[in-house]
Amino acid sequence: MMHRFIVGAGISLLYLACSSSLFASDTASCELKVREGYRFYDITGKTLDDLVEQIRVNGTRWNDGKVYSAMTNWDIHFKYDVTCQNGRYSVKSAATRVDIVYNMPRLDLATCAPELAGCWSNYLTHLQRHEFGHKDLAVKTASEVNEMFGTLPSFASEEELAAEISKRTEEKFRKLKETQIEYDHDTRHGETQGAVLLAGPQ
Repeated sequence: MMHRFIVGAGISLLYLACSSSLFASDTASCELKVREGYRFYDITGKTLDDLVEQIRVNGTRWNDGKVYSAMTNWDIHFKYDVTCQNGRYSVKSAATRVDIVYNMPRLDLATCAPELAGCWSNYLTHLQRHEFGHKDLAVKTASEVNEMFGTLPSFASEEELAAEISKRTEEKFRKLKETQIEYDHDTRHGETQGAVLLAGPQ
């Protein structure tokens, strides 16, 4: 009987370094950096069923209690400098960093059956495509945070400025978590993108 193992992707951290000044000199100077990295767990086997089972045993457990074949963790950090002119406080400069860690399976090609290599390569390509989608959503939100810093008005006190920044960033991070969950729902954790291992009698 055929069964499918569907990739799962969770949410939560990046390592690609790119930085750019997003705004003109008469507004806040805002820089965005993205970093991506990988963590691997090793699997091996002689059949697709073996690989499915190893992923189920060694995959990444998320906070819903389920084990997924892959997961993308994201973390957005920001810092900013404040300037005061004529008793009004505003953001002088800001820097936002996105840290991404992809938790991925890694097949030991030296010990697995040769006929699995092509199937695995195809699966991994689609699996990474799905995980990169999670990264793109996090980077988009980080860009929006930068845009927010560049367009904030001035405030009567530094405390009011900080409170407004906290309010706006918390809302963006809340929406990002919701969007990440919707992405997994819409793609069925990558199934609609081809991130599926088909396994059955060999």
